Amino acid sequence: MTPTTLIIAGFAPGLGAALKLRFERAGYDVLGISRSSDPPWNTDLQDPAATARLFERIDRDMPPLAGVIHTAMHFLRKPFLQTEPEAFQAVWQSMVMTAVNVSQQAIPRLKAQGGGALIFSGASGSRRAGPNFSAFSSAKFALRGLSQALAREHGSEGIHVAHVVIDGLVRGERTAQRFGPVDDEQLIAPADLAEQYWHLFHQPRSAWTHELDVRPSGARA
Repeated sequence: MTPTTLIIAGFAPGLGAALKLRFERAGYDVLGISRSSDPPWNTDLQDPAATARLFERIDRDMPPLAGVIHTAMHFLRKPFLQTEPEAFQAVWQSMVMTAVNVSQQAIPRLKAQGGGALIFSGASGSRRAGPNFSAFSSAKFALRGLSQALAREHGSEGIHVAHVVIDGLVRGERTAQRFGPVDDEQLIAPADLAEQYWHLFHQPRSAWTHELDVRPSGARA
């Protein structure tokens, strides 16, 4: 295939690593972007100016952009009345403003070359909010709304905007630390989830999926 670049925004082990492996295997140049990435790609995507500089560097040093997969996560489980405004804002900055900043840079570039893909990673909290998840779920609701607006605004320009509702826990070290032992049938394998993103990324324009709900076979109702 002709060399193209895929950005994984908010890169982390688990799903991020599985996505990187899946797309690299197919010949993409994959950049996993986060504050802890190796130089020169380490970027605070909450900063619009830093995000703009990142894309300028990609324009200079990398093949054309094929698309972005947004996976930024800021997990917070805390009673609403105990959630400080600063903590609430930090969740939104991490999961919503990173998506805004990346999208404002990616969309003009994808539009100029005739299209591409922009995929946002949601969660169970994108559609239903439980106690102690006011900050997390409100941010995920916002991310889902952003993806719907961008899909309707830029789909006719060849930009496939999709939202993935990850309705379950993704197997990995962070999940084990946060939730303790979990039955394997209630976990989503990162490689299997990455395969779903791969299919979304390569759907024909006449049959785009705008929201995909993914859950393990043992998921509770």
